[in-house]
Amino acid sequence: MSGGIEETRALLARHHRDGRRFAELMKAHFAQRYDEAFWAEWARWMEPVLSDPPTVLDLGSGPGLFLRALVERYPGARAIGVECAPYMLDAAGELPGGCEMAREDLHDPHLPLADGSVDAALASVVLHEMNQPVRALQETARCLRRGGRLMVLEWVRVPLRRYLEEEGHLPAAFDPATPAAELADIFVHFVEHNRYTVEDLEYLLQRTGFAVLERVLLRGGRFVRLVAERR
Repeated sequence: MSGGIEETRALLARHHRDGRRFAELMKAHFAQRYDEAFWAEWARWMEPVLSDPPTVLDLGSGPGLFLRALVERYPGARAIGVECAPYMLDAAGELPGGCEMAREDLHDPHLPLADGSVDAALASVVLHEMNQPVRALQETARCLRRGGRLMVLEWVRVPLRRYLEEEGHLPAAFDPATPAAELADIFVHFVEHNRYTVEDLEYLLQRTGFAVLERVLLRGGRFVRLVAERR
């Protein structure tokens, strides 16, 4: 990224289309995304490495809902989000005690955290939004203590036909009457949501200081949950 944080903000605005509406959708769908099944896996994999009280990092925190959930679940916790999109920061509003928001560019983050000061981290559907996730993963590894863990929830690559069908882009994707701008938007988002295979994500984690402990395909192989430990 040559343009720094402003270029990243423009990238996110294009990806989210209507940023304010997208932030509201995140709020509306939070309980569905972070349901009992999610918290059961969090308890299984992440709670064993949490201090009392814990310090947890949330990459691409959006409107800060996960931060709020953490401090409710773990009294005294320090929950640190990383976000730079203005519409997400606006939607986050005033966060409760224990929550912090670092306004950093995940393409080249420099978090105000000491080495090895974080117990656990979450990267939920954020890596696919980035031109490169290497610096974010390296910075996360720096902040995590040895034995600390990172949970990654992410889209994985599927064939074009399946993507178009599941996203409801047929027949528009091949309709001569579809405006060129709409068609371009469909295919730009196809590329963004199909950046990585599961093996790609595991490789990225392994090369940035992590050992993968678990990989579980979800939603018929369209989504993956990875748990990795800081080496």
